[in-house]
Amino acid sequence: MRGEKKLNKERLPVIISIPHGGSVVPKEARESFQLEEQEVLRDGDTWTRDIFDYKKKVLALVDTEIPRVVIDLNREKEDLPPKNFDGVVKSKSVFLNPVWKNPRGPEENLRRTLIEKYYDPYYQKVLKALENPEIKLGIDCHSMLPEDPFDKRAKKRPLFCISNRGGLKGEWVKAPLSAPPEMLLAFKELLEGEFGKESVQINNPFTGGYITRYFGMKKGVPWIQLEVNRSLYLPPKGPITSTPRGEHRERVDMLSHGIFNGIKGLKL
Repeated sequence: MRGEKKLNKERLPVIISIPHGGSVVPKEARESFQLEEQEVLRDGDTWTRDIFDYKKKVLALVDTEIPRVVIDLNREKEDLPPKNFDGVVKSKSVFLNPVWKNPRGPEENLRRTLIEKYYDPYYQKVLKALENPEIKLGIDCHSMLPEDPFDKRAKKRPLFCISNRGGLKGEWVKAPLSAPPEMLLAFKELLEGEFGKESVQINNPFTGGYITRYFGMKKGVPWIQLEVNRSLYLPPKGPITSTPRGEHRERVDMLSHGIFNGIKGLKL
């Protein structure tokens, strides 16, 4: 017990969530699924499981090997096609290509299986981790395309976006905040100390997703959504691998180190 307490003291009191970093299409879906591997990798938050691999540095980490284009863990269960092609189970990828052989999406039995086998356990793991009273912060970790794929007139995105469901300074706007504004402002300053001034924006272009809404302030734990611009580490064109190699691995490791310094600087 004494050794365990010492180990916990050496780890940050943080839970890391990585819901979109997977790339393995589950066996239940393979017969109905039709996207090529490269589109799966480009659709998801590829390499975020490497960037945010803080298993030995934080008290809890929850991730999945299943890609977001199969089951999106950052959506409500009821968010489904045809009402929303980009819901919990997609009918189209972010590039607007049909995900399934059936354009209406997977059959009801498969949809239910995916939710029961991969969605529900993810949330249960996070809730279980939050029972630890030592945890002081949750961070839901993502990557983002350099530009809005649906609005070519939109401005280029920042290197980082941190969100608490509020305004541009983390203030309350119309939805309950998932983390206090002062925490967002402090985190912004720390990340900019690592990556340069004006590299971080608050609640722009994203204000947070379902995970921060669902878990925000549960058990009194604040949650921040963190988005990393893929231009920092992912080659913009050509084939990519499921894990980074060579110079890309070096880039990912440097990015991972800088982000961790920012989290550590919060002195939770």
